Amino acid sequence: MKAQLMAMLVGLIMKLFTPELLRSFLDMVLDFVENKVEGTASKVDDALVLPLCNMIRSAYGVPDDDDP
Repeated sequence: MKAQLMAMLVGLIMKLFTPELLRSFLDMVLDFVENKVEGTASKVDDALVLPLCNMIRSAYGVPDDDDP
């Protein structure tokens, strides 16, 4: 019974998400990660995480338009 309810709930949620809404959510998550990484003193995470974020942005067409 729980599995059926969860499947129905996930199905309804997936119908609500438009591609633009998903891109907006992904942009918000990536902005959060990028800001946290840039705020640390470590240069290792800058070299690993920031390029990965750029690759995700490029793959899903999510521009980083919040830069000043």
